[in-house]
Amino acid sequence: MKKRIRLYNFLIDSAVFFMVVIIFSILLKDHVAQEHLKYIMIPLYYLYYFVMEWTTGQTIGKMITKSKVVTSNTEEKPTLSSILIRTLCRFIPVDFFTYLFIPMGIHDKVSNTELKQL
Repeated sequence: MKKRIRLYNFLIDSAVFFMVVIIFSILLKDHVAQEHLKYIMIPLYYLYYFVMEWTTGQTIGKMITKSKVVTSNTEEKPTLSSILIRTLCRFIPVDFFTYLFIPMGIHDKVSNTELKQL
């Protein structure tokens, strides 16, 4: 069940971010070359996760699936440093695939956070 929710979160957040990319591409087409747009979009992708999870504990995908990021031991709102570590761990290329083999992803385990159904 949790794996399915995580997949839905990822797909929804990816769709939302894809719309952001399209909007930025249109708005910046006269100012930034298409091949250089990735230098704006990649940091924005990680900033999306960081800001949303730090401020609300949820991304848009998590809001739709009624799930939230909490600390593993107390189920309270994670600290700024936990969310920063969680976001930085998303840079690890195999992070997304760890869900195929273990219940918690690398970004959960290292940051001492987990996904909770509301």
